[in-house]
Amino acid sequence: MLEIKNLKVGHDENVVMELPRLSLSSGEHCLILGASGSGKTTLLSTLSGLLAPLGGEILLEGHNFNDLHGSAMDEFRGRNIGIIYQTLHMVSALTVLENLLLAQYSAGLPQNSDKAVTLLEHLGIADKKDDKPETLSQGQQQRVAIARAAINSPKIIVGDEPTSALDDNACETVMDLLLKLAAASNASLVIATHDQRIKRHFHKQITLGCAQ
Repeated sequence: MLEIKNLKVGHDENVVMELPRLSLSSGEHCLILGASGSGKTTLLSTLSGLLAPLGGEILLEGHNFNDLHGSAMDEFRGRNIGIIYQTLHMVSALTVLENLLLAQYSAGLPQNSDKAVTLLEHLGIADKKDDKPETLSQGQQQRVAIARAAINSPKIIVGDEPTSALDDNACETVMDLLLKLAAASNASLVIATHDQRIKRHFHKQITLGCAQ
């Protein structure tokens, strides 16, 4: 489902990380471990199609990222890749539900309020659907971020430090939600973090750019 070959990632032709090979089948998860500054976020941004590879190939469902540019990459990302950012990155003028519908619209998909509300119910925050994102608690915002990443039933869900700022109980809750949502659509999780607490959930791991 996801194939990476001789990948080089970085900014302005400056390579910060190389990944010789990684292969994930549908529903298989991968953890990217490393300290701050090790290139985790750059790698995730490249896997998400937000940064172009400096070398090598990324193939998702047979589509080569090197062949996708501009609006084609944006639409492909919207339909196939869910992203959980470190910060919420939602439109503050819109409600939680409207932000989820916007994610569907941006991917060129029909806006389905019933699907969005059902997802919010699954995450225990359906009562917040008409609230503005900035009025929510940190834990509620985290669940909204997960909902937005999952709304389009992506092939992979990537997360940048989704648990590192949470206490132990909240960390386990978020991981449980992520794993359940991924299982529901047979999606793969690719999580970058320095949070050692979640290692046990991942059979496949990458540490400091070395596949294990």
